[in-house]
Amino acid sequence: MIRNFAAPTTLVTALLFFFGWSHAYWFFDYFGVNSTTIGLTTQDYLMRSQDSLFIPLAAGACLFLVYLLGRRVFGEFVVPRMSAAQRRLLVLATLVVGSVLVVAGLVSIVVSSPLRSIVGAPGLCLVGGVVLVVAAVRVRRNDQGGGEPAADVLTAGEWGAVFVLVGVGLFWAVADYSAAVGTGRAIEQVEQFADQPSVSVYADKRLGLAAPGVTELTCPASDAAYPFRYDGLKLVLQSGNQYLLLPESWNRDGGVAFLLPRSDANRIDFFPPGAVPPAHDCR
Repeated sequence: MIRNFAAPTTLVTALLFFFGWSHAYWFFDYFGVNSTTIGLTTQDYLMRSQDSLFIPLAAGACLFLVYLLGRRVFGEFVVPRMSAAQRRLLVLATLVVGSVLVVAGLVSIVVSSPLRSIVGAPGLCLVGGVVLVVAAVRVRRNDQGGGEPAADVLTAGEWGAVFVLVGVGLFWAVADYSAAVGTGRAIEQVEQFADQPSVSVYADKRLGLAAPGVTELTCPASDAAYPFRYDGLKLVLQSGNQYLLLPESWNRDGGVAFLLPRSDANRIDFFPPGAVPPAHDCR
């Protein structure tokens, strides 16, 4: 009983971890930072996965309900009123459209097709195509069997292939969406820099944080614990005993990011947006 429960839980956790990793990778990649250098924890990845799964889960549930409703409407009201020729034409059209979608999705795996420019499109094409092909095959085989519905019109091997292809397509689509959300969150954070607290970094040694908009101040007192101060920075993240800092005027074209170890040799002070730290704040 415990093993039966642990297996799906482990799988779900692994999926959440991957989607969180994808979110984090593309979030920090926007700033030109390799996410593996920051030391994010498993909890960080799991928390980030929620940001990229909320909409796919809601959309997936809605689409599944639409599929069930559409299947019932077609099965009870549309298909029975069609002639044999019309049913054959509908099956053929469904099979052709489904096959085209499956091929388009599979080709996008190895070829940089236009579908890749649309978030989640290759994976959703694969899923939609497989569903249409299965629906056409089931209707065709039911017709060949005398029109009586049959639960086993597909073999176990065929169902296995269907589940694998649908699973791969869903995983692919959600992974694409997770990466897009990560990049989008990074863009939003840069756009909101003006409304975020400013940061001053105090250090016992010169750090050399050189970037447009970042100023270095030196305390004239010889006994100052932190003789050097750097203004004009924003804190993006603190994780793994490291600070990720960006200049307030950071831009994607020529911006630089600073990864600062968290230690007693450094201290970070926060100021409200727009506030100016004292000119000679020696501490």
